[in-house]
Amino acid sequence: MTRTSIFEYAGGAPAFRALAADFHRRCVTDPELEHPFSGDLDPDHVEHLAEYWGEVLGGPPAYSTRRIGHSGMLDIHARNGMRPSLIAAFVRCFDEAVAARLPADPALRATLHDYMLWATAEVLRYDPKDSVVPPGLPTPHWDWSGPVTA
Repeated sequence: MTRTSIFEYAGGAPAFRALAADFHRRCVTDPELEHPFSGDLDPDHVEHLAEYWGEVLGGPPAYSTRRIGHSGMLDIHARNGMRPSLIAAFVRCFDEAVAARLPADPALRATLHDYMLWATAEVLRYDPKDSVVPPGLPTPHWDWSGPVTA
């Protein structure tokens, strides 16, 4: 039996928009994350975030076809002086938003937590000031078992 995608199971695009909005609200009010999130954010940041997470987690390729793609997303977040406390706060806010907005399923929550740990580790690889994000990186994809390789 094939399990539905994480995107579908969580509730599709409306659920990911609610997740992204809740997550963003938590970040801008978090004492550790307020400063990085108080800058010059794109007014459509929440929609872009929802599209990106949705695509990574089994939804349509909305982000990679209409936005800046995976390399562009990484480049926006590269070279920003991340600290471990910022990463921990980011993951905590994500976990709290997942708990508040998505189905109360331990497997879903564990998979999404693992995804966010993996995603923040990828962003950290490009944190050194001399980092260069290669162009054309494919958008990653996750299923219930973790990262999907081509």
